[in-house]
Amino acid sequence: MFYGVDLARDKFKAACVTPDGAGIEMISCSLTPGSLEAFKKRLTGDDYMVVEATTNAFWFVNQIKDLVKECFVVDPFKFSIISNSNKKTDRIDAVKLAKKLKYYIMFDRSKDEFPTVFVPAREVQEIRSLFTTHETLKKEKNITKNRIRSLLTQNGYFGLQKKNLSYAKTRTEIINLDLNAGVRVQFEVLFDLLMHQEAGIETIKTEILQKGTIFKKEVEVLTSIRGISPFIALAIMADVVDVRRFQNAKHFCSYLRATPRIEASGSSTRIGHINKHSRHLSMTLLVECINHFRDSSPRIEEFYTRKSKGKNKGKVRVAVIRKMLVIIYNMLSDNELYHYRDIQNHERKLKEYDKVIKKVA
Repeated sequence: MFYGVDLARDKFKAACVTPDGAGIEMISCSLTPGSLEAFKKRLTGDDYMVVEATTNAFWFVNQIKDLVKECFVVDPFKFSIISNSNKKTDRIDAVKLAKKLKYYIMFDRSKDEFPTVFVPAREVQEIRSLFTTHETLKKEKNITKNRIRSLLTQNGYFGLQKKNLSYAKTRTEIINLDLNAGVRVQFEVLFDLLMHQEAGIETIKTEILQKGTIFKKEVEVLTSIRGISPFIALAIMADVVDVRRFQNAKHFCSYLRATPRIEASGSSTRIGHINKHSRHLSMTLLVECINHFRDSSPRIEEFYTRKSKGKNKGKVRVAVIRKMLVIIYNMLSDNELYHYRDIQNHERKLKEYDKVIKKVA
């Protein structure tokens, strides 16, 4: 049987297509334990299943994958029969998924026609989830800091940089300013919120470093690049998981959102924006270490200077990050340290990482 599953938050609709195409059976099921167990009992080791990528798709696959022969997750942005459809219902999408799965298995295993999403191991899924929460807390922390600075400006206090704002360093100083009762209450609430956000960020970061021991060898390789900490190295590995699944450095960079879209027709070629339907965590964090990477080698600095001529800073940053990712791809593929590594700096980072792991353990 070939199952196409249109997954919602608390339920799903599945279309079941037989190999001979005799008919289509529609199944509606909730994700409550009893209903899901009843659906699982009908599955066999000869069945195939495809699920459209959603927030809970990986969780669903974890429940199903050991009960069927193969289970796939497809990218809805790249899956043309869904993304280009003028009429979309749960039933129509499920039927289209099932029919496409049948064709893919029986006739043509083309990745272009069946763009699957890589499903990492549960340990990696957990690390990715922790990074998502970490980035969410960072955004909320910046919102809180911006509000504190706004209140200071409204009350005639200037000059405090956002990067210098923290619960430990500036709370007492600001609370003791000559402020009216309403503003003082706002500062007290905002600083309490900032305290919890800062503590939450550190807790999540420590948990990521601890869970990341599954990538210990890769962390040792990546931290040999100046500017890449164990935390950033783990972000890269949470996205990549295994460098061997990429055909070449170009596919590696594209997956990490560092390659622009190219449209060519005849003699004209148009270079567009970067592909936004891909992993973005590594790109976000690598922006923070561009200057360290430039300082690591005269050749990298020369590359940056050359690319800076006549281009805006955003495109230059992407070009430098792409250069860094090509180097990272080759380092991981060959299990080699960075050619221009600072030995003392590298050893210091590894010692600090070991301390965090041992402290938590």
